[in-house]
Amino acid sequence: MATLEKIRNKSVLLFVIIIVALLAFVLGDFLTSGHTYFGNQTTVATAGGAKVEYNAYQKRLHDLSEQQRNQQRDVDSDVLSQQVINQLLLEDLFKQEYDRLGITVTDREITEAMTGENPHPAAAQLIGYIAQRLNLPEASGKMVFDAMSSPTKYGLPAEVGEQLRQAWSQQESDIEDALLSEKFNRLVLGLFTANKLDAKAIYDDGAATRHIAYAVKDASSVADDDIEFSDADVQALWKKHKNDYTLAEETRAVDYIYVPVVPSQADRIAARQAVDAAVASLNELPGTDAVVQDTRFNVETENLPLSQIRDAALKAFVDTAKVGSAKIISSRGDNYTIAKLIAKTTGIDSINVSIIQAPEVATLDSIAALLNEGKAKFADVVDNATVYGQEDVWTSLEVPGIDEKVKNTLASAAIGKANVITQDVQGQTVGQLFIVNRRNSPVTFYELADINFTVDPSVETVTELSNALRTYVSNNSSAADFVANATEAGYSVLNAQVTPSSPRIGNVSDSRKFVKWVMEAGKGKVSPLLQDDKQSYFMAVAVTDIYDDGYQPWNSSALNTQLRARALNSKKADHLMAQYAGKANDLAGYAKAMETEVAEGDATFASPFLLNLGMNESAIQGAIAAAEKGKLVGPVKGNHGIIVFEVRDINTENRPFNLEEATRNFNQAFGVYRMQPMQLLLGGEKIDNKSLNFTPGIGE
Repeated sequence: MATLEKIRNKSVLLFVIIIVALLAFVLGDFLTSGHTYFGNQTTVATAGGAKVEYNAYQKRLHDLSEQQRNQQRDVDSDVLSQQVINQLLLEDLFKQEYDRLGITVTDREITEAMTGENPHPAAAQLIGYIAQRLNLPEASGKMVFDAMSSPTKYGLPAEVGEQLRQAWSQQESDIEDALLSEKFNRLVLGLFTANKLDAKAIYDDGAATRHIAYAVKDASSVADDDIEFSDADVQALWKKHKNDYTLAEETRAVDYIYVPVVPSQADRIAARQAVDAAVASLNELPGTDAVVQDTRFNVETENLPLSQIRDAALKAFVDTAKVGSAKIISSRGDNYTIAKLIAKTTGIDSINVSIIQAPEVATLDSIAALLNEGKAKFADVVDNATVYGQEDVWTSLEVPGIDEKVKNTLASAAIGKANVITQDVQGQTVGQLFIVNRRNSPVTFYELADINFTVDPSVETVTELSNALRTYVSNNSSAADFVANATEAGYSVLNAQVTPSSPRIGNVSDSRKFVKWVMEAGKGKVSPLLQDDKQSYFMAVAVTDIYDDGYQPWNSSALNTQLRARALNSKKADHLMAQYAGKANDLAGYAKAMETEVAEGDATFASPFLLNLGMNESAIQGAIAAAEKGKLVGPVKGNHGIIVFEVRDINTENRPFNLEEATRNFNQAFGVYRMQPMQLLLGGEKIDNKSLNFTPGIGE
């Protein structure tokens, strides 16, 4: 009783402890995962009212990943992930726009697109594919729909009908999206097209070619000490063009050290010794016994005639090698290839056969009798419904895994005679009918071992690389020290800008989880030692700046060098303008004063390039276009110096004005085709990418 009384007296305290522990558990999970408790934490990204929900994002990412794998494409999953987010955002933005504009697609339009006389191209592709696979009498939407609705009518199982319904439903959804998009595009296309004045203006821009004589003084001729130049000049240029440097998301500038995990010189020496030892053993021991148990060597064997050996080095080896000999035939970087000739045999390289399959061996026997007696031809007995056949198939009798019974029969069978060959497969007798149409003469086959060895970094090398970078990070825990001391320590520092939407840091693959660390770290912080999942590199990252006011700052590492060069050239060009303005009355006089030569060339206002002066010299191009023939103009300030010129001739021998052609040229240059859909639909809205909340970070 005394014990029970103590428990009863402390029950309130125990209750409080349990509640606090439970809250700690819930809050802990909330703070670490960020998407399991409290509020709507299933949204991956938002923009302009559009949302990407986690389930839709995961499904689309899975589907696209499967598609890429099926097409044998090697795509970075982090890059694909961000592409999916942008794709889903854009789709939702379009849907909102359709609703605002009242753009709809009726059931009748979808039906017509799927089953009409002229189906939508996307539907026609699916219809043709299904009709071919199911051997339908007609490749039409109506027939596919009928087969879907009544599969037994076409001899199809019920589950095929269900599969067709799923595919049909998905196609209807895709067709609806396509029709909405087409209607929207037609509407927008009408808003962004040239009028007659636009068309005439773009024609005039390219119609006249002006032949000019000119003299140029480059800004580089002015020494830096000859002008007053400061950060204020760079800032002034930045402010003038500030809207060119807007940021769609919070951006962080990082410096990082990237250390690939590669073999050391000692590893390469040891590897070469291992390869040489393997070659010596291969020449002494039979087959591939010398390396078959050594996991460092990848061994593949094949039996080929000389005509099928494509590798020049391997063919050269086979031409001279004795049976049982081995040799290094390739050494490229950290990869070695060893070849060994295991045996030489004689076999039939190529044989042309026709093959027939049927459920019952008795059926094949009957077909063989008909063919051999001349009572039927191949096409007569094959219906590809119950009796399947392939005619005139070329194959080799030396391919790996071919059944000896089949091989021997085909090697000796009379040309044109049908032979039924039976085999026991899991206790059941199955058969195939073969007709040998043509048989090439026997040739020499070479049984070859293709042995590959890749030099991998040793444990000692990996440990040394990781310890060295870990020590450096520990000794340089501020961003300033991290950068300042890198060269002395033997490291190169790389720069990058990172946003919540960045699939990686710089060009470093498999680094999305490190992006999460960057976006959560404070300015000046340095990461711990980082390593990718494939263990192919080590890296460390320092956050050098945070840009969260919507603009790339003038002094950012990504922008400052460019701005500084432009501002400096502008100041030097101003200096040249003051120095040479009014110094001569003709072009020759200016050329003499500027210590340069008079040059000649053609200038077209519409071209982004101007002679040898470079791109985007709009001020100079405008001056040339407005100049009178024979009149001296200048000096005119450009991006890289000053120019004095005279228009010597104006050539207007061009195609006559054509409204349709000029309109097309305008639309291609300035119309809707030049606009980015995301920017068009977002306007000034920002993208809020929350996908890092669903990305495991360092140590998670």
